[in-house]
Amino acid sequence: MKAIQITGVHQYESIEVPVPEIKDDQVLVRIHLVATCPRWDLHMMGGKDMFIQNRQPDYPLPPGFPGHEAVGVVEAVGSSVQGFAPGDRVVALEHVSPGFGAYAQFMAYRENDLLKLPDHISDKRAVSSELLKCVMYGLDQFDELQGKTLLVAGLGPAGILAMQLASLWGAKVTAIDVNRERVEYIKGLSLQGEAVHADDLGDRRFDLGYDCVGYSASVQNVLDRTDEHVIIFGVLKGNITYPESYWYKGTRLESYRYHPVTKRDRHLLLDALSNPAFNTECLQTEELSFKEYKRGVELLKAQKAIKICFNVQEDF
Repeated sequence: MKAIQITGVHQYESIEVPVPEIKDDQVLVRIHLVATCPRWDLHMMGGKDMFIQNRQPDYPLPPGFPGHEAVGVVEAVGSSVQGFAPGDRVVALEHVSPGFGAYAQFMAYRENDLLKLPDHISDKRAVSSELLKCVMYGLDQFDELQGKTLLVAGLGPAGILAMQLASLWGAKVTAIDVNRERVEYIKGLSLQGEAVHADDLGDRRFDLGYDCVGYSASVQNVLDRTDEHVIIFGVLKGNITYPESYWYKGTRLESYRYHPVTKRDRHLLLDALSNPAFNTECLQTEELSFKEYKRGVELLKAQKAIKICFNVQEDF
């Protein structure tokens, strides 16, 4: 099968590798679509570790890495797999092990790492379900969203999903970004929630804050405008200040918390993906061939695309 491999800073190639041999508890998936995760792609192609800025990735990266937002069809199942059969449409809900990534034509997954898709949810609508799951986990950490005012920082993929999902769950959402073109693009989509340029917020305050950027200036801005509870979804870069006055009024500040996928999580994901008002396809603003992967990363860096989508069976 074909996969791409990042071999150095701004360097990658298409390679031939064996189709994965599945274990008893694994499912082999023929990948149809895979979407970029901008932070991962920018870091891996740019020579920076995702979490430790002064460390370079260990090149060459594993084949297919860092691809992980993938949708496809079950090709084969291991002997102990109960919930899937060949021909089932599935989407990945987990990052895979460091040994391989989903920028490839086939992937082996553990059974619990996949979500079975009904026919009415298209591949393009479902492909970024792994990100949606993570965004959902963070929003679920709030005690209550119904009727609360929520400030979402960052109108990248995570922020776009957060403003919509929180709105579906009953929050009154305002989402901000420092890129006016991005704000205007989101306004034109008529999504649930309000999109505003960060400079136009004035002195507005909010019950809750959800930062999808991670850089300290963004987190500080959210914290300084929030009265009750702030969650940092983005990977934190830099330091923030938590004044004494925030402690006295009981403002909570916490990071995103991961947990294994539950039956409830699966129900909530399918409920959101099935809602006509919930727009996930708007994330996939470009569809390219893997021959143009480097150009796709450049589009992401210049914020000319939100995500890039690749048709894996055709686009090598």
